[in-house]
Amino acid sequence: MRHTEPEYIELTPEMRDRLERFREDHDGERLGDVATTLLYEDDGVRVWEMNLEPGEHTDLHHHAVDYLLVIDSGDLVAGIPPKGSGVDPFVGKIPAAGNTVRVPAGGTEWALNVGDETYHEILIELKQP
Repeated sequence: MRHTEPEYIELTPEMRDRLERFREDHDGERLGDVATTLLYEDDGVRVWEMNLEPGEHTDLHHHAVDYLLVIDSGDLVAGIPPKGSGVDPFVGKIPAAGNTVRVPAGGTEWALNVGDETYHEILIELKQP
């Protein structure tokens, strides 16, 4: 597994409509956890695990600090910012060998598995600069 820059797919009109419907349906939700299971925490890091079956999504969450995503399975995952954020939804393509991606602080989104495969990642939350 290696560090790679995220690769994004061009959204079809159908996918764009699906992601916009998701934003409409989930408008007004409160912030929740950044992933599905907290595995470890100390003063410097939090380590999370995320498993999303096709069609499943995370809570709306905010990336308050920098993160490393160590992705080892999946094919397509959407990032869906809330309505009114000024940021468009996107869909990332997961390489067959997986990848590691750095996510800078600042974003707020849901992650939605829009692919056909189970999405799995270990998320490392860097609590200190």
